[in-house]
Amino acid sequence: MAGNYQTSVLGPIKSHKEGFQRLFSHQGLRRLAQIGVAVYILYLVVLHSLVGENGPTAVASAEAFCPFGGLETLYKYITGNGSFVSHTHLSNLVLLAAVLIAALLLRSAFCGWICPLGFLQDLMALLSRFMQRRLPVLRRAMTTLKKKGAWLAVADRYLRWLKYAVLAWAVGGSAYFGMMVFREFDPWAALLNIAELSF
Repeated sequence: MAGNYQTSVLGPIKSHKEGFQRLFSHQGLRRLAQIGVAVYILYLVVLHSLVGENGPTAVASAEAFCPFGGLETLYKYITGNGSFVSHTHLSNLVLLAAVLIAALLLRSAFCGWICPLGFLQDLMALLSRFMQRRLPVLRRAMTTLKKKGAWLAVADRYLRWLKYAVLAWAVGGSAYFGMMVFREFDPWAALLNIAELSF
């Protein structure tokens, strides 16, 4: 081994960064940001379940920190003299504006660096890779699925358009009915409900 490189039959291989170098790499900083936001949201969930939304020390629900809620309440806010759809706050609109600006300037910065759901998806991907390394049966099954399930990639290409239909239904339904029609299916709301039930 010479410097940061190891030698193999395929030639020199750069070793993984260790310690603080790895922690302060791009990926390490992204993980720290995701964990920090996830811990803060968990703190808000616990505080909200203990204190509630009423009284002198009222604490808003962690749903107030979801930018999608801003999209759902935008129509009512504009047409209803500043009123909001239930479970949303002004903070949802502020976050929506921030996310849209970030998306224009930095593309997927919000989903990749801030959103706790993105963090949970990354954890599930890590868990999947870990289990495939430890369980040969699972690894073989995934390999077979990738080989024989090539048609799934084609289906995925077309099924991705469904997200726009869901978006239209969530925003249009909220505007028409004056309530969050997507809330029962919203992974963010489900995550917060699970966390609140735990406390």
